[in-house]
Amino acid sequence: MKRLHEPIQVFNESLQEAFDKEEAMLIIADKQGEDIPIENLVPTLTLETDTGKIIGEEIYDPEELEMLKDDPKVVFLSEYFVTYPNMAIPGEKQFFVISELHNELRSEDKMEKCVSSMIISAPSTEADHYIKHYYNIPLNEKIVTLIVGFDV
Repeated sequence: MKRLHEPIQVFNESLQEAFDKEEAMLIIADKQGEDIPIENLVPTLTLETDTGKIIGEEIYDPEELEMLKDDPKVVFLSEYFVTYPNMAIPGEKQFFVISELHNELRSEDKMEKCVSSMIISAPSTEADHYIKHYYNIPLNEKIVTLIVGFDV
């Protein structure tokens, strides 16, 4: 509870990797008609300490989620994000890490065959809102903005 009002930094590793590539492009994908089963989602968010210990993570496996609901050492921050408070050491810095996305685009496999390397990243919430505002797109979670970085 002592850390409740402290801001936790967010490191978007995949976004930095995308911008480090030779080229980068913005893709705005409308996924409003798509119903992706929860178990098909790939976790991309972790809560880590400055020593690299994972003390929170996204989980989409229904069986694992069900098991964790009965674990008194686990705290759910949202429906699919759990933390392990007993693993955190008081005073240790904590931050969220966003990793690269997978299976976000129907043509992802074809795109990867055309380049030597590629990474898909999601911008921060603020950047997502800025992009949608700039292009006059409604703020809807089913309309996603992606940054694709690639080397030719």
